[in-house]
Amino acid sequence: MKTKAKAALISAAAVVGVAGGIWFSWCSGINYERRYKKLFDKTFKGDYKITVTESGFYTNKKTPIKLPVRYKVYDVEYKDKNDKERHFDLDSRYPYIYEPDHETLLEYIKNKNINADKDVAITLNNEIHLITLDDGFDDLLPKYFDDVERKYDTSIFADSDGYRVILLPIDNSFDYIDNYYNHNNDDKMQEFISPKTCPVLSDLDWRSAADIKTFSLDLSVIITDESKFGLMDEYTEKAEALCKEFADASDFGGNYKYLVRTIKEDGEGSKAIDSNALYVINGKKVDLDPDDNITYQKFKDMIVEKAGYDISDR
Repeated sequence: MKTKAKAALISAAAVVGVAGGIWFSWCSGINYERRYKKLFDKTFKGDYKITVTESGFYTNKKTPIKLPVRYKVYDVEYKDKNDKERHFDLDSRYPYIYEPDHETLLEYIKNKNINADKDVAITLNNEIHLITLDDGFDDLLPKYFDDVERKYDTSIFADSDGYRVILLPIDNSFDYIDNYYNHNNDDKMQEFISPKTCPVLSDLDWRSAADIKTFSLDLSVIITDESKFGLMDEYTEKAEALCKEFADASDFGGNYKYLVRTIKEDGEGSKAIDSNALYVINGKKVDLDPDDNITYQKFKDMIVEKAGYDISDR
């Protein structure tokens, strides 16, 4: 009996020890500074600064077990290739979002680290967009459309007399890792933030981004002044030349789309009159209808699917 009692006590102590370890691990939260140090060292080439701007304890009231979690909000400062100082925020509460309609409590507990990884991946993905957006407007667009003026910083629009240019450089993987409850592309997401394979944001510009398999350049030229409708072919040639320069920077031919369209305004709104469009994936033309409302999403789906992403639950 003494032996059985001793064994039971040892077993109980082990259970308490494990439970205590889980409790401590959970309540300690996720330390982004430590977890992503190697990633940040690589993607920012060691030249960055992390500042804690807020900290405390957070309790998710939707969870059955309401344990407080230590959290921090970070400001990350780094410089891009053009020596421009950039900042973004990270919030370690993100992995603790819980929606019982989408996941069980066990899934919620199990996925907290992977969701932290997803948070960082999404943030870096957005930085790629912002860096290449600025570089595209500063270095690429003026070579072909030098009379347009960007509306404001971070805008994708630039206007001129009688027409508008829309420039959207983007890593399309964003849409396929952004879903908090969809884990179909976790392997791709973790590859994206691995120090061995991550993009180096401190060296990034539109040229190097052209070599990212999931990246694309979307260029639209919208002509609204009827007196300029006759310039449609000229604008198409400019759009084609711009996209060709982008494609030439890619080892695999690049992903891009251009659309040149004439628009007529009437009392009921805008009406498309004519359009020229081209869609290219991995350097090869693909047939898509520019007048189909879901064409752009099809284009994005095709790009990421060719890069090995699962698009079934987008």
